Amino acid sequence: MGKPKKIIKGAALKFIRRDFLKLLSFTGLSTFLPGRVSAKDDWRNDKNIPKQYVQNRDTPGFHIRSANPFLGVDMQNWGLAIGGMVKNPIGLAYEDLFGLKMHSQVSRLKCVECWSAKAKWEGFRFEELMKQVQPDQSAKFVYIQSADSYYESFALEELLQPRVLFVLRMDGQPLSRDHGFPLRLIMPFKYGYKNIKYITSIKFLDSQKRNYWASNGPYSVDGTIQPGVDHPLDLDKKPLPINGGEVFHFFDERPGKKKGV
Repeated sequence: MGKPKKIIKGAALKFIRRDFLKLLSFTGLSTFLPGRVSAKDDWRNDKNIPKQYVQNRDTPGFHIRSANPFLGVDMQNWGLAIGGMVKNPIGLAYEDLFGLKMHSQVSRLKCVECWSAKAKWEGFRFEELMKQVQPDQSAKFVYIQSADSYYESFALEELLQPRVLFVLRMDGQPLSRDHGFPLRLIMPFKYGYKNIKYITSIKFLDSQKRNYWASNGPYSVDGTIQPGVDHPLDLDKKPLPINGGEVFHFFDERPGKKKGV
C-alpha cells in the first residue's frame, strides 16, 4: 500500500499525519467515528427514546428509518476515510466533496416495508473516488461504515451503476440529519436498507463482508428489489405492481424520457 495522498483542504478536518495514518489503517478507526452507540446512550432496547434522537417515524411524504437511535454527526470530527486495497488511501473533508463532479436525479427509495418515496438527489458518482485512490485490480468488493454503527457491503460493479449516487443534497437542500447528513448512498434498485446514511469510511476488499442486517436481522446482503407490490407515499399508499429493480410508476418520469412520452 502506498503512502497516503494528503489532499485535505477543509478546516473541518484537521488530521495530523500520525492520526491520519492511524485512521486509514482502520485499526484505530473508532476514535474518529462520531456518534457511535455507547453503553451510556444505547437506546436500541428502550422504547422511551428521547425525541432528539433520529429514530423510526412515519413522517408525511418520506418515512424515516434508523437501525440505531442516533443524535447525528459531529461535523467538527467528521471525515471520510477511503482505504483498504488501494494505491492512494485518502481522507476527505466535507468541503472537499463539493469539488467532485456533481450529478442529480429523481428516484425512489423503496423500503422492504412495502412503501416508497421519491426525491431529487444530488451528489457524485463512485468513479470520482476511485480516480483518486486507484484500487487494486483484485479489489472487487466495497465495505462502507456509518457514524451510527451501521455498515453495508457491495460488489464494486454495483456501485459503478449509472443511477448510483453518493448524495450531499436532497430536494435542493443539504441532507437533513434524518436523511443521512453529511453523506449517504442512493442505490435505487436496492431496498432502502442498502442505502446507507452517515457514511464515514469506505474500504476496498477482495472478498465480500456481511452487512448489518445479514448479521442482525432477516435481510440479505444482496438487497435487490424483487417483483411484487409497492405502496408509494405520494399516491396515498395505493397498491401498485412492480417488476423488480428500480421502481418506476406510471406517473414517474423515467431517465432519458420526457414526462408523458
